[in-house]
Amino acid sequence: MNKAKSIQQVSVSDIDFSRLPDEMGQFFANEDIFTVINGDIHHNPVLKAGEIYQIIEPRIFLVMEGRGDICVNLQDYHLEKGSVIMLGADAILELRAVSTDARMAGIVFRQAIEIAEEIILDVTPAESDRLLRMLYLIRELIHTTTYSQWTLQSLCRAMISYVQDLKEAASVTVKGEGSTYTQELFLRFKRLVRQHCTHQRSIHFYADLLHVTPHHLSALIKKISNQSVMYWIHRATIQEAKLLLKTNQLMAYEIADRLDFPSASAFSKYFKRETGMTPRMYQERMAEGARQLGEIWS
Repeated sequence: MNKAKSIQQVSVSDIDFSRLPDEMGQFFANEDIFTVINGDIHHNPVLKAGEIYQIIEPRIFLVMEGRGDICVNLQDYHLEKGSVIMLGADAILELRAVSTDARMAGIVFRQAIEIAEEIILDVTPAESDRLLRMLYLIRELIHTTTYSQWTLQSLCRAMISYVQDLKEAASVTVKGEGSTYTQELFLRFKRLVRQHCTHQRSIHFYADLLHVTPHHLSALIKKISNQSVMYWIHRATIQEAKLLLKTNQLMAYEIADRLDFPSASAFSKYFKRETGMTPRMYQERMAEGARQLGEIWS
């Protein structure tokens, strides 16, 4: 099994921009956003291959050149030129491997912007160019005398909406439809599930926090996501379990205790029901996958 890894929180607020190397690319930062064009991932001071990070601020990045392999919230993705990565706050990210010619363009939202769920997809050259022009427009706005947070946030939300539209067009499950109220409730629900899934896995608990009935919550979540409330609760619980299995050298009974299962056996049965693997099988598969990936990129 691989050596246990710690999860490091990463925020642009921790970056000393005066010390960033010129090789990193064209970057700009203020209290609202951080942007980078033609960024060289190998010269960034924060993200390193093989480490696991918890993203503090939401962000969108576009692969301009090169390729790489990443893991987002325990899902593996291969990136090529034209790949788009949109991550919400608290996403778990691991850079598995990145080619030497990899270049990125992107934006980190530091104020008043939220992203409900990660999106990783490939786009056409025309769509990629459109996203890049949106980013240039945002950068240009910041340097005008008429700059305002309201206009900036409107442009940023338009960029997020465009990525969501691209995902919808690609027929990915989570819908970009529904009323503002439904979308906001879905966002709040998923945030609460991330906060409490280690100890609370009942519909009534989340319905009470959201001040709606369990039936109303179930109907709204099904409408906007095409998935049940329990799907999202189980998804978050399994994600927490996989993180513990991957980053900590813990026994099954220790993980069962952390996730509020009555016994190691109950946790193992739950994990196998949701993933088709026992916890040990998952750890062994992750170790073998890491070994094979290392051989491919070596």
